[in-house]
Amino acid sequence: VRQKLVLINRLDSRENLRLIAEAGVKQAIAELRKEDLSEYDALNESWSNNPDVFQKIEMGYGEFSVCYKYLNSKTGVEELRYGLIDEERKINLNEAELDTIQRLIMIVTDLEDSQAQNLAAAIVDWRDTDSSLSIPLGGAEDKYYAGLPEPYESKDDKFEVIEELLLVRWMNQEILDKLKNYITIYSNGKININTAPEQVLLALNLEKELVDKIITFRCGEDEIESTADDNIFSSTSKIVTELSQYSDLSPGEISSLNHLISSGIISVSSSNFMIRSVAQLDNRVSQILCVVDREGNILSWREN
Repeated sequence: VRQKLVLINRLDSRENLRLIAEAGVKQAIAELRKEDLSEYDALNESWSNNPDVFQKIEMGYGEFSVCYKYLNSKTGVEELRYGLIDEERKINLNEAELDTIQRLIMIVTDLEDSQAQNLAAAIVDWRDTDSSLSIPLGGAEDKYYAGLPEPYESKDDKFEVIEELLLVRWMNQEILDKLKNYITIYSNGKININTAPEQVLLALNLEKELVDKIITFRCGEDEIESTADDNIFSSTSKIVTELSQYSDLSPGEISSLNHLISSGIISVSSSNFMIRSVAQLDNRVSQILCVVDREGNILSWREN
């Protein structure tokens, strides 16, 4: 009887933890919906960093927190923030060009130029619908995967989960761990200049000096991002004008920004958001990691 009671208590606790974590997801969606009419999305909005709404919120006998790890671009220190992550701050693996993926790999990993190019080519080969190599050497199509000890075919279709990268030639868990915070499959393909980290902006082939100007502009007078005095790019058509009023831009920097704008690569808003809801009850922890769109529709859901 004692063993059965212990089992029942554990099952009850697990179910309660899941419900508490679900409450965190619903809270996040509700907060997100408050910004429905906004023409832009930025790091100082309530969905992005709001401890009052997302940090250790009591629910029954437990509590939930909606949080994520964030690398402070000024201090280089990883911080814990309470809110959601927009997917448009990341590079979309299903949309990005080979050169963009290669630059991102070089920025966030220790791979050399040729190694990064090989991996980027293999990623593009995995998702494209043809059987031709993206580069003469280094990529991978069916012929390479068929020769493995446990053979399989190149997918020749879009990535459905990030972990699918582990099937791609040259990829391993160590590289994926360094990449995963900067890549997505859920964005609209555009990069939100209001929220993208330094690594992603550099991957768009912007010079480091220009990226520093963008992030400094976003930080505002207190030089701290995600605070009330942040400056915000209000529309794509005003990016150059608004940044020029804050920093001197060279003709080359203006040209680089205009190229990204005219190509439709950058925007000032986001459509999809990742929610990490962590529940605690009786010294036990459970979490839900999901991606939702602006209306709260679930695009991805994982429980742990």
